[in-house]
Amino acid sequence: MQAAQAAINGAKSRGPTSATGKERSSLNSVRYGFSGAHLLLPGEDAAEYERHLDGYFSALVPTSMPEAVIVAQLGDLSWKLERLTKVENNRLRARLEEELEKTDAGNALTSTRGALLLVNALAETVDVVPVPPEDAKSTGHFLNTVERVVAQLRDVPELPGAVVQILADALTAAQDLVKSVRMKKDAYVGLGNAAKVVRGALIEKQTHEEAALGPVRERLAAEVLLLEDADLKKLEKYRRTLEASLLRQTELLGQMRTQVAAAEPGAQSESKELRVKLRVVN
Repeated sequence: MQAAQAAINGAKSRGPTSATGKERSSLNSVRYGFSGAHLLLPGEDAAEYERHLDGYFSALVPTSMPEAVIVAQLGDLSWKLERLTKVENNRLRARLEEELEKTDAGNALTSTRGALLLVNALAETVDVVPVPPEDAKSTGHFLNTVERVVAQLRDVPELPGAVVQILADALTAAQDLVKSVRMKKDAYVGLGNAAKVVRGALIEKQTHEEAALGPVRERLAAEVLLLEDADLKKLEKYRRTLEASLLRQTELLGQMRTQVAAAEPGAQSESKELRVKLRVVN
């Protein structure tokens, strides 16, 4: 009855039909790489995995093909557990940053960092391109960009107005000196120098704000562990599954070895030969 119902449900399914959709669907079960046939994820080192698996064969010294299969599975499971730990740590750090951004100190730092990126881009532009734009359209675009930078600087919490005014005055001077399609070079260089002064002030401000954020981060770190997080719950489920599989394989290896009083002479060399036969990553 259950099989029949399953067949009916399957017939009603409206799964992906395109090649792209099918490929995406096929990877759903390996979203975090803890199940399915995709053992190594992009960015993982095949040579490192080989060394990891070699360590298991050297430590457990399988003396038969059934034992070698179990040892290989133990190595695979432990590899996935290590990967899971990295993902969990990354997710916890991401959740911590999300909570930090909700605080006044976090908002201030985010605003400072954003302004610093803009000012730094302006200063570097003048350094890299030491001559002002040649046509009216490019000149207007450049000055409008500086205006937006000045406007954003005014919104940065606790940034002294005198600091912002340095760039604002340089902008006014540049606008006043645009008599034709091209900006005066001195005014253009003045904008770059003003941007550098503001950049120095923002870097100092950012340093102080990052230091002040330390105690807030420590306080929130413990609270983040107690937050409800759907991704972390899924990761914990994967961990339990992997640990249960690791335990079953370990018990199975022990049961096999109870049937053998002692390893045959030359077991170490046999282990290496079996390891080569079971090599799964070229």
